[in-house]
Amino acid sequence: MNPAIFRVKLKALFAALTGALALTAAAQDFDNEPFDFSEPLKQTTKYGISPFYGYRFGGEIEDANGKSYDFEDSPAYGLILDYAPIDYPGRIELLWTRQDSSIDFGSYANLGKLDLTIDTLQLGGIAEFGTAGFREYVSAHVGATRTVAEGSDDEVKFSFSIGAGVKAYLSKNFYLRADLRGFCNVVNSEVAFIYANGATVLFYSGDTIWQGQASVGVGLTF
Repeated sequence: MNPAIFRVKLKALFAALTGALALTAAAQDFDNEPFDFSEPLKQTTKYGISPFYGYRFGGEIEDANGKSYDFEDSPAYGLILDYAPIDYPGRIELLWTRQDSSIDFGSYANLGKLDLTIDTLQLGGIAEFGTAGFREYVSAHVGATRTVAEGSDDEVKFSFSIGAGVKAYLSKNFYLRADLRGFCNVVNSEVAFIYANGATVLFYSGDTIWQGQASVGVGLTF
């Protein structure tokens, strides 16, 4: 995707989100006191589900000559399932997200543009602060990321993520959600992607691959 188009779409996404959250916050009967970040909110519902949609950016590999190639910035989507005992100061989350991307190698080894699918499955937790109606949160997860490139074997690597965001509740059990998240895949720079039955070798460009993700979604607790 053209970087300029991506930036315009991202700005539009967050402009719409900011407006929705602002209207939601204005409609709520909040306390006038500042948020208290010293202690997470205690949970009042056990189960939750939250689908989301956004954009993922970042990540690269390099060829045998040391030239780097970037993953294409592209849409990402996924689902969060969560659980918390009543009055527990946080929620346990199971996070799944997918990015359908590509890498354009141009004329290198006649590869051209190859499709790339990145699936991440991680388990972690979230701590929420603020009020019952409008919450800020931080999160951390660990798990694995599976990368499938056209013409190559699957690559499954250990990964972790950290994030921060906001939730605006329209009712006791339904909310809007937005967050920024960083994903880190732990790899070995000696490990290669192999294409065309071993004829072409492409290496990870470092010991970690970092990607960022901005997303919006809805959530339901019960």
